Amino acid sequence: MDIEAIRGWLAVIDQVSYYELLGVDPAAGQDDIRRAFHGFAAAFHPDSHGVRPQNERTAINRIFTRGTEAYRVLSDSALRSRYDEQRAGSSGQARLVGGSNLAPSMTARPPAAPPPPPSSRAVSGAPPAAATKGAGRLEDHVRNSRARPFAQQAEALAKKLEYGKAKLQLKLAMNMDPNNPALETYLGELDQRIAEAKRKPV
Repeated sequence: MDIEAIRGWLAVIDQVSYYELLGVDPAAGQDDIRRAFHGFAAAFHPDSHGVRPQNERTAINRIFTRGTEAYRVLSDSALRSRYDEQRAGSSGQARLVGGSNLAPSMTARPPAAPPPPPSSRAVSGAPPAAATKGAGRLEDHVRNSRARPFAQQAEALAKKLEYGKAKLQLKLAMNMDPNNPALETYLGELDQRIAEAKRKPV
């Protein structure tokens, strides 16, 4: 993971929901959430980044702390219920109110889970269409080269119907390439797919 990826995560960490952060659907079951956190922790656990410069370790610790907060809330039925109600309300906050006190120690080990984490539960339906008619790949419409890998990843994940993970990657791209109409259009299409998935029976 390079410094640009870390900066991209930091730029959106306060805006994405716990579900988006872990890359799971809001209807995900406990096993899906546990596996998703296992994958998240494999990438961001501070023990894996001890040789990095201090500023990068601090940034990774912040991302990991938010991920552990997300896991604590989503794996506790009462907290998850409260969080879902809060998100449905007018505030639409990405974090549970009082959530900053929920994160376990940064040196805590991730919960036991089957290794390697499978891809998140796919939702039925086709991936979003190209962001612009006749456009081809989404990355062709990226104006900032730093955003290109995130746009590529977003489109690849959407093709696998992993819309939550795709949305997170797209938000990272949008942060590096703001006010890009193609990326904004694609985000709207992803949001529509996610909304359709929520309406489908589990």
